[in-house]
Amino acid sequence: MSVRAKKGDKMDSNQLFKYVYAKYGLKFKPAVPGSTSVYVLMSPVDSGYFAILSRGQGQSILDLKCGAMAALIRDLPGFTDPMKIKAADWVGTILEKVSEDSLKKALDFAFKLAMNGDEVNIAQNQYFYIAPDKVDDRYQAQAIKPSENLRKKHNNSLVPDRIRKMLEVYDYSILPSRGRAKNFYQQARMMADYDDDYPEFFAFKRFYPTYHDMNTGQLRSYFTWRSKIRQHVFEKTSTSYAFVYIYELLNNIGVDDAQDGYEKLLEFEEKYVRQFDISIDVYLQDWLKDYVLYYDLDEKIIKQRFASEIKRDHDYEVLHHPEKFTAQELAAVFAKKTTYWNSSKVINKNEKLFVQLLRYVWLELLDAKKYGIAYYSAFVGKPDIIEKPIFVGSVFYLRKQQVADHQIDAVRKYHFYQGKWQIHCDQQISRQRVNLNNFLHELDRVARTEFKLGRSIKPRFIDQAVLKAINAGIAEYRIQEKKAQIDQIKIDFSDLDQIRANASKTRDSLLTDEEKQLEQAEAQEEVEKQADETVKVDNDYGLDENEMFFLTALLMQQPWQTYLKQHHLMASILMDNINEKLFDEFGDVVLENNEQDQPQVITDYVDDLKDMFLKG
Repeated sequence: MSVRAKKGDKMDSNQLFKYVYAKYGLKFKPAVPGSTSVYVLMSPVDSGYFAILSRGQGQSILDLKCGAMAALIRDLPGFTDPMKIKAADWVGTILEKVSEDSLKKALDFAFKLAMNGDEVNIAQNQYFYIAPDKVDDRYQAQAIKPSENLRKKHNNSLVPDRIRKMLEVYDYSILPSRGRAKNFYQQARMMADYDDDYPEFFAFKRFYPTYHDMNTGQLRSYFTWRSKIRQHVFEKTSTSYAFVYIYELLNNIGVDDAQDGYEKLLEFEEKYVRQFDISIDVYLQDWLKDYVLYYDLDEKIIKQRFASEIKRDHDYEVLHHPEKFTAQELAAVFAKKTTYWNSSKVINKNEKLFVQLLRYVWLELLDAKKYGIAYYSAFVGKPDIIEKPIFVGSVFYLRKQQVADHQIDAVRKYHFYQGKWQIHCDQQISRQRVNLNNFLHELDRVARTEFKLGRSIKPRFIDQAVLKAINAGIAEYRIQEKKAQIDQIKIDFSDLDQIRANASKTRDSLLTDEEKQLEQAEAQEEVEKQADETVKVDNDYGLDENEMFFLTALLMQQPWQTYLKQHHLMASILMDNINEKLFDEFGDVVLENNEQDQPQVITDYVDDLKDMFLKG
């Protein structure tokens, strides 16, 4: 809310006309020839408007073009949003409600901005414009050097030698729009290791503050405060001093390397900005991102600094390339970016179905060649390149002309070109939420009919290509579901052996001892009978009757334990005899113990042994 200036501390439109002409040599001109209600003030550099005055109904409204500082100036007493021009870089005020001093400062800033081609790093020096018809071509806009009184003020006995030398190196030959940052950097390097212990304190308030804007008392106040900061003692001070300290760190002044500078910025954020002046944070967060990229810090640090952008970009990557993600991940993005997903009772009640339907339908919809509509770029997000000055809103001297490209994630990339970032990213389409809600509504409506879910709902206006994609996606879902059901009808033969074993165990538990003995005797007779029928009577390898029985039983996977017990034989001895007699034929043992320490035929030799010893 604006605060009224004190009575008498104001400027009317006539006084404003006189002030502008006396200060800048410019005159307000009627916006339309003959008009007495609307006047404009034009830049002598490019004839663009930087002030518009409207008179009428007992008040005078003034709109000023203040560039990047407009948002900050609008928060000052007496200023508000522009009233005649709706633009983010303009501010508005009513002459009868703003103090004369505040009005002059804002007007001075707007004039300097116009004279410097909208450059934001504007010096606080006064500019004086001499009208073309009063001078020859040798004259041009230029900065006025400090007066003799000001130089004397800086050169008094209270100025330490280091500060005096720092003030003397300021290069007035460079136009402020280009040299302000360079002068600041050169002076900062001179004062990088300077400490002070000044007992007094002088407040300081400037836009884009530098050492050049401070008098001796302010300089000593700043360096004394900075000395305490470097000793990790954080005290509240003028906001402009805080910005100067941040500018130093952005320029890598007073740090060991870029990593050290980053850590000092984080410390200042935690112990000063969050404790004493949170208004700085909005600028600092943006500068920290520029810092980690410009100085090419570790990739892990860059990922941490861009965590919110990476999270946002992930959603766009899921929407743009759903084939790389699960159905659940796609549904989670829709739940975040729409209101319909969570509010639809039918979707909530049948969430498992709709999660799958959404993926099939969305994949169909993104097939532009099939449906003749680039749905993602038209209704969701459009790949774009945004240009943004590096360290915008700060006093930063650009020393490196070559800065590495940084691929933040699959969507976002930073490319440095002529002092600006070219940011490749996906920009949100206007009415994105509405578009996605309409899509979900139609998916819900068609699904209700197809799957008989709840009552019917009225259709919304939507492109026919979208409806075709919805129907095609649902059809594909049905096909895949049927295929999945067929694949699930399988007989798992791996379980049959276990089933047989369990049944046999159950059967054995029901037999009496006499029945078990009788059954074992019958089984043994059958084994011996089969062995007699299959064992070759003669062999060329010297195996006797017992060895032949044992080897044959192992080959046919039949019981042999009872036979050995009745004939008082040991399996290990039989194995050794068989291996020894067949070694010349195979060059290897043919029998071995398995993991349960039971005899078995080595798999590689089973077929050969069957040919040698089994009939038929």
